[in-house]
Amino acid sequence: MQDSRLVATRVLDRLVRTEPLGSSGASGSALERGWLEDGSTVVIKHADARQDWIMQATGDDGRIAALWADGIFARVPPAVDHAMLDVEPGPGGAVVVMRDVSPQLFADAPPTADERQVLLGAATALHAALSTAETAHLCPLAAYLTFLSPAACAPFAADHLVPRLAGEGWARFHELADDDVSAAVTAVHDDPAQLAGALLERPSTIVHGDLKLANLGVAGARAVVLDWGTLTTWAPPAVDFAWYLAINAAATGCSHDELLAEIRAAQGSRYDEQAQSLALLGALAQLGWEKALGATSDDAAVAGRERAGLAWWSAAARTALG
Repeated sequence: MQDSRLVATRVLDRLVRTEPLGSSGASGSALERGWLEDGSTVVIKHADARQDWIMQATGDDGRIAALWADGIFARVPPAVDHAMLDVEPGPGGAVVVMRDVSPQLFADAPPTADERQVLLGAATALHAALSTAETAHLCPLAAYLTFLSPAACAPFAADHLVPRLAGEGWARFHELADDDVSAAVTAVHDDPAQLAGALLERPSTIVHGDLKLANLGVAGARAVVLDWGTLTTWAPPAVDFAWYLAINAAATGCSHDELLAEIRAAQGSRYDEQAQSLALLGALAQLGWEKALGATSDDAAVAGRERAGLAWWSAAARTALG
């Protein structure tokens, strides 16, 4: 049962067997499926900085366990299902025990318009509920903005695919992007404090940090939101939504403008145009490498779509620059 045997929690003590599930996405932390005495199943995540390069890049030594102990997840509104049953400090970071909600996740098909409405409404409710929460255990916003930068990825490129691709992608990005956009992204990478400071002048809250479809699902009127902690930060809600737009647009089949309109509608009077503009620049500084790889793909359809997307992101960056 690996390291989970060493962690004494009520749920883990009820395990009768486990089997490995591989790693959790691209980060490197290990997952197990477990069976409890009553026959129900759980998923166990070993958030271990010794294997997880994103934890290392953001200085995470197990912040999910600290957030759990601080009672942050007791404040999550009913619209959001975080699925966690227990979190404890563990070897290299933390051990997270979750209900097995895999049937509700977007594994085989992208969300429909109605499901996206549920997701965005739940995220808006989450941000409102956590705007007065207090904890010292969050990812620094500057680290969040730069964990995919060339300098942050370089130490992990030899052993992890995403940092290796990011290095290649950033080189292509600076070849493709106009000089002003290239310079703006380089400025964020070199000194993220300026953008982080501008963002933090706007109304802020605890944001999840990684609203990608692989972490999301819908169960009726509730949104399933997994994988908290490593990228969970204090920022305007716009930061969550900019990442959501940047990482999910191609999979949803929607245009960037369509998704941004849905984001604006979900927030209503809470929508902050200035924060969203700044956050879009931040998202380009995180994922511009991915757009550049797509724009230079051998697949003509992909290349055309991503070149158009890169033009959209470049225009958004110029808006932020004023």
